[in-house]
Amino acid sequence: MVLSHGARRFGIWNNGGMAESHERPQRKKRELPTKKNTSVRNLVWAIGLNLIVVAIAAVVIVGLGRNDRDTASSARSHVNVGESAARASESLGFRAADVEPEGFTVREAKMSTTEPANWEVRYTSPSGELETLLQAQTDFSTLAPRIRGKVTQTDYFEIRGTECANLEIQSPSSDTNADAAKPVSGIVCSARETTLIVYGAGEKDEHAALMKAALDRVNK
Repeated sequence: MVLSHGARRFGIWNNGGMAESHERPQRKKRELPTKKNTSVRNLVWAIGLNLIVVAIAAVVIVGLGRNDRDTASSARSHVNVGESAARASESLGFRAADVEPEGFTVREAKMSTTEPANWEVRYTSPSGELETLLQAQTDFSTLAPRIRGKVTQTDYFEIRGTECANLEIQSPSSDTNADAAKPVSGIVCSARETTLIVYGAGEKDEHAALMKAALDRVNK
């Protein structure tokens, strides 16, 4: 009885031979970024940043280009030919013709001190063609080379008592643009020791209207 009781007691309290029944859960290992993953991530960021910078630059450039074009167009359509002619007259030593006849729009007004020093105004004629007024204190043969092409004087006549001549202008054969393909003609007159030339692709009556206005201004 004692042995049996002791054995039972031993069996109840001695758990050395029993296996551990509670296992600790294993923690997942945190994956560290590899050199390959880091390089790919940096490459993606770099490409993204570059695309953003390029997009911003494109927007800025397009905006500036539009502003430049708008400013240039506005400047051409609002040329103060009177002020420009006044400054040119002081530098050139003769009265520059500052005219803008009805139907004509001034595109550009400028002077050149390159020999022969001259005053030049470019217009859009009533028919929409380019008309140019040249004026210089020199003779026709010296001023004519300022015109692109071969220039020949033909019929002589008078405009309000001033001797003038029609001009035939042959554009160089190397010109291939649309404007050069249009027939160009003009008029040359002399007034107040200056030579005035009006030429362009406009009608002959447009040449005459512009020249009359220029002569009235110079002879005034």
